Amino acid sequence: MKKKVVFLADCLITQKAGIHYYALQFIKRTIAKYTDHDYYIVVPEKYNHLNINQIVIPINSKIPLHLRVRNIWHIPQSINKLNPDIVIEMAHFGPFRLNSSIKRVTIIHDLTAILYPEWHDKASHIVQKLFLKRILKKADHVITNSHSTAESIKEYQPLTKDKITVVYPSINVKVKKNNSDKNIGVYFLSVGTIEPRKNYIQLIKAFEKVAANHGEVKLVIIGYKGWKYEPVLNAIKKSTYSDRIILKGYISEEELIKYYRNSIAFVFTTLYEGYGLPLLEAMSLESVIISSDIAICREVCGKAALFYKDTDDLSMKMVDVLKNQDSYAEMRKAALKQSNTINSAVIDLDNIL
Repeated sequence: MKKKVVFLADCLITQKAGIHYYALQFIKRTIAKYTDHDYYIVVPEKYNHLNINQIVIPINSKIPLHLRVRNIWHIPQSINKLNPDIVIEMAHFGPFRLNSSIKRVTIIHDLTAILYPEWHDKASHIVQKLFLKRILKKADHVITNSHSTAESIKEYQPLTKDKITVVYPSINVKVKKNNSDKNIGVYFLSVGTIEPRKNYIQLIKAFEKVAANHGEVKLVIIGYKGWKYEPVLNAIKKSTYSDRIILKGYISEEELIKYYRNSIAFVFTTLYEGYGLPLLEAMSLESVIISSDIAICREVCGKAALFYKDTDDLSMKMVDVLKNQDSYAEMRKAALKQSNTINSAVIDLDNIL
């Protein structure tokens, strides 16, 4: 039966990190598999990377918290007039105030703002604390990006136990022949928003131990400045090896692929993730991966990564990869195999759509 499906997709415009890419691939995969339905996205401005019906409801920057006001008032008004069968909120906040006949689905990427408020601005923590349990209770279905996130949600809101569907992200890395031609130098790579939970200060300390005895090696960090990024910038500024720590900010996909493919290893020091999309990128590009030993990183990587215990252990693993790169050929193959397994997983929304 043909259905009318609406994606609430502000994150396609307002975010540039993992949630943006998860939303984009999720929408594309859903449309490609479930071809019989009519699809719409709600966005604050026209989005040119999807061939789909668009409902544009602008954000007024002059009105405080207008982004949230839209979610609670303006967006529901437009959706109720359209009268779809299903509304899927792509990033935590909603759907709100819909007609009772409309099925509500929300996607939860992580519970960082709830579990670790010290890593977020107060407004983000307060908004999620006030609304998230109610959102989860009223949702007909909840979609998560990993089993680790699913377990966290069940513990936080037990009413979700029987209505969670896990949908892993999928990426399509386009590798060109010249992606490995340019020699950027000898470096370790880390990718992710500059924010407290990425634990970059530990990475900097570990790199300093490596750099003290290996004068050629550098550390490249690629990612936007997020919330509370100042301590990371200060740590780099004060480092004895600050001239060998390179912050790249946002770069093109083609440049990013080059950095992955030419790195000695990809280092992921995160303290908490809902999924950790850079891990999938790194595996897809056959990187040696050194990762923090937390449940989600083991779920994503399986046996395709080195997991470290503390700063000293991290620095020792970095040195070993630096000295013995040839011995990690099998791990690179394991990484590619693991990424293929994840990327080939079929999106299954039969119970929702």
